[in-house]
Amino acid sequence: MHIETEEFSDILFKQRAVIEFLTAGKVPPIEIHRRMQAVYGDQCVDVSTVRRWVRRFKDGELGQTDMSGKTRRTDFKYQCSVGGSVLKCVVIL
Repeated sequence: MHIETEEFSDILFKQRAVIEFLTAGKVPPIEIHRRMQAVYGDQCVDVSTVRRWVRRFKDGELGQTDMSGKTRRTDFKYQCSVGGSVLKCVVIL
């Protein structure tokens, strides 16, 4: 499967946001990865990446900038719901 660079970057950004949100909710990394696999399938980041990002969020190393280093908005909220095995999160600006 070929994924354009911009689309792949967008997928990583979304997954990182899900990891940040679930980490704040004290969900263990293995459970975060399990939920994300159900949603993203083959495009899901590896469990080692989830563990690394969880550790960095907990250590305060990530959170105010996106992966490109640009400052991102912090004046928003997430609203997530689970339907069956699908996790759906919406950003509310």
